[in-house]
Order: sequence, then structure tokens, then C-alpha cells
Amino acid sequence: MLQELQDFGLSEKEARVYLAALELGRATADELAKQAKVNRSTTYVQIETLKQKGLMSSYDEDKKTYFAPESPEYLKRLFEKQAGDLESKQKELEKLLPNLTKMFETAGERPRVRFFEGKEGLITMRGEFLKTDSKKIEAIYSFDAIEGVFSKKEREEYLKERAKKKISVRAIYTRASGERLEPPELTEYKFVPEKIFPIDADIVIYENKIAIMGLKEKLMGVIIENNDMANSLRSIFNLAWEATEKYK
Repeated sequence: MLQELQDFGLSEKEARVYLAALELGRATADELAKQAKVNRSTTYVQIETLKQKGLMSSYDEDKKTYFAPESPEYLKRLFEKQAGDLESKQKELEKLLPNLTKMFETAGERPRVRFFEGKEGLITMRGEFLKTDSKKIEAIYSFDAIEGVFSKKEREEYLKERAKKKISVRAIYTRASGERLEPPELTEYKFVPEKIFPIDADIVIYENKIAIMGLKEKLMGVIIENNDMANSLRSIFNLAWEATEKYK
């Protein structure tokens, strides 16, 4: 599978580190280096590039930094950007995905806190939102910040996929030019003035997870999986939802 991953846009060392991560489930940089047969300093470099591509995340536990693979499904996005023989490579990847996914699903312990970097990392996070079984999402965000990071096509594709999966959203948002009149399908909006409530991050609550995406200076995000934290933040969201009535 090493050569196939290279065919889909990964370097040889990126492919070695990613396969090692799939095999281990979660690991330190030293463990990944040993498994991938790549020296430690080079492993750190490959981890960072894989994080930028949305294929790995990191988290801290007991004063150690661990790294974990993201679903190989996200490989699709990488090679879809490539020109040339895109169609034939997509067919090859579909054949490869079952084996990679099996490795991902049978790997070890999954982290409860995952970090993402760069635009590709944020796209990976948005893909995670659409996997919710509850079909409900609460969000607080700046419409202008979202527009500044994601293209019109990317935003439309996300909304189309969300509608296809019948996932409803309640959102509190700011927008410099004022209230957006027509909400997308399956969306309830509440507007608050940006001058009174400046928002520079996208906060999303779904199932037992909290996602926070920084959309201004450095593109980065985190997904936290914790029932108590998610329920508490959802209660705060509901309080804010009711309080927005005074700004109408």
C-alpha cells in the first residue's frame, strides 16, 4: 500500500508515517518513527505535513504528546485536487480504501481531544460534523470569518451535503453587513451585532463533542469529546439563543 499512497499524493515518508499511525492507532513520535523506519526528526516533519493535509491529529496526555490517524476517507480530497488521470486514480483508491479503513477501525485507543491545523485540517473537522448520528448541530460563528476561509463552492458543497444527510442546525451568528435574511435548508438563524459581540472562532456542538475553529490569524481547531462539557456548553448556547431576542 506504500506505493499506492504515494500515487495519491503522499510522499514516501508521509506514507510510511501514516501507515504506521494506522497500525498503532495512537502513538508518540518515537513509536511512529520506529514503526515507520524513519528517523525521529524526519518523523516530526511528516507528522506536521500530514496534519496540514487533515490526515493526522495530536493531543496531550500525561505530559506526553500523542499522534493519531484521521480516517483514510480524507485521502479522497487530496487526490481530487490533482490534475491528469484523476478518474483512474479515484477507482484505484476505492479499491484501496476497504483495507485502509479496516486498519483504521481495528486500531487502538482513539483520543478524546484532537487538534487540527491549516485549512485542510478545518475541512476535515467540518467533515466530522456531518457524521453526527443525532442529526442536530448547534453553532456560534462569524459569517464573515467563514467566508474569509472557505470559498463559495466549498460552503455550498458543505450545505448540500448537510441537507442530504438531513442534519439540522441552530446557529447564532454575526455579520458586518447585517442580518442574513434567507437561512439555508434545515437551518434556524439568530443574528447578534458584531460590534457588541465580536466572534473570531467557529464553535460547534454536536452529540457529545465540542469543536472550536480559529478562523483569523492562524487556522487551527480542536475537537473535544466529553459528555459533561458538551452538555454544559449546549445549555449556555440555549441561554444565548433565548437572549438574542432582545437584539431583534
